[in-house]
Amino acid sequence: MPTASGPLVAVVGGGLAGLAAAARLAKMGHPVRLHEASDRLGGPWAPYELGTGPVVDDAPGVLTFPAPWRDLFRKSGRPLEAELGRAGYELAPAPGATHRFADGSELVLPSDRGEQHEALLHAYGPGAAARWQLLLDSLGDVWQALRPLGLEEAYASSAVTRDVVRRLRGRRSLADLADSLDEPHLRALVRSAAHRQGTTPEQAPALTAVDLLVTRTFGRWQVRPTTPATSAAPGTPPSGDVGRTSVLVEALTARLGLRGVDVRLGSRVVAVETSRDAVTGVRTAAGLEPAAAVVLAVDPWTAVGLLPPAVARGLQRSLRGAAPARLPTAVHTVLDEAGGGHGDVDENVHLDADGVPVVTTVRRLSGTAVRTVHDHHVTTRRPGSGLVTTGFRRWRRRPGTSPGVPGLALAGAASPAGPGPSAVVQSGALAAYAVAGRRD
Repeated sequence: MPTASGPLVAVVGGGLAGLAAAARLAKMGHPVRLHEASDRLGGPWAPYELGTGPVVDDAPGVLTFPAPWRDLFRKSGRPLEAELGRAGYELAPAPGATHRFADGSELVLPSDRGEQHEALLHAYGPGAAARWQLLLDSLGDVWQALRPLGLEEAYASSAVTRDVVRRLRGRRSLADLADSLDEPHLRALVRSAAHRQGTTPEQAPALTAVDLLVTRTFGRWQVRPTTPATSAAPGTPPSGDVGRTSVLVEALTARLGLRGVDVRLGSRVVAVETSRDAVTGVRTAAGLEPAAAVVLAVDPWTAVGLLPPAVARGLQRSLRGAAPARLPTAVHTVLDEAGGGHGDVDENVHLDADGVPVVTTVRRLSGTAVRTVHDHHVTTRRPGSGLVTTGFRRWRRRPGTSPGVPGLALAGAASPAGPGPSAVVQSGALAAYAVAGRRD
């Protein structure tokens, strides 16, 4: 195990953002201590046993933007493909989801641009297919404008110039964008992007639709076991878990161990200590722990409670008019052995006329088929899942990476990059760079 030297960096929170920040900081040579209040790492992505049955997780069975994951593993040690391979897994393309609409019709929507156009052409004719293609193509400029706003660079509200507002379609809501398609099914598909982020199409800014372009551009991916062709009969599913995305959390936890990160489970931080111009440490039940830098990988409301009042004021201002995202609780059901016996994740999305989704995923876990349902009609507010803001003006006031004190950084689902898992991982990278003062 490598031994780091120098002042300690404290990471508060063991979700995806905290794990990502800790791994990068340790690779840079910093001694890192990670405090997680619960008894496991990964937050909502953490694997757990379903009663006496299979190991499950509440994470999505399909990823849509793997680049930040690959960058994280490459820049903290062994590449992602090699790390997964050591555990008997791979990141492989996932099939398109089957969408079922209120009128009973179905649409399998591939992620490939050409295949997607053919599917829509067959289902809705040339006019609707062309409008969908045109909408997604036009979102390319939105994506380019978003990338430096908290995804690839630390967010600064001053970067949202008048031209950037125009490119981000700041005067329109996602509902406006959906209505422009003039086709009920495609309208529901666009509106569903807001519900998946825990908000409504009327509240969400139009830029929320960029998730549709990201899926078409970078594809759909699943974690699945690798099975040599000689070891399985044709049509036999591979041994191991299919679509259990928490395999990535397990690989990342192993990376922290390799890098010598001091992981402390059941360790609740109650305050961040600062001097006039710098971080001095964190306080736990055991007392003050000196630290030269702190990454707060917790939800922003918790962060406000941990910071001194003078430091917390700016963060409180950025939270005015915001609320925690409303998301469903995952409901798991073990099916009989015959169910879901293939080697791919089976995802079905039921959309009502307003685009509210019920996402049903069948995965093969621990040798059996497990059905997981995320019903967006039944939701609760989850502070760690991101912010809900009303309109573009509120969106641009989201908390940035640095709250104004040297050596202190924020990361998590409330970052301007958004609540998606890949964006959360990237927020951890930006926080690591902010407190380290450099990129590795």
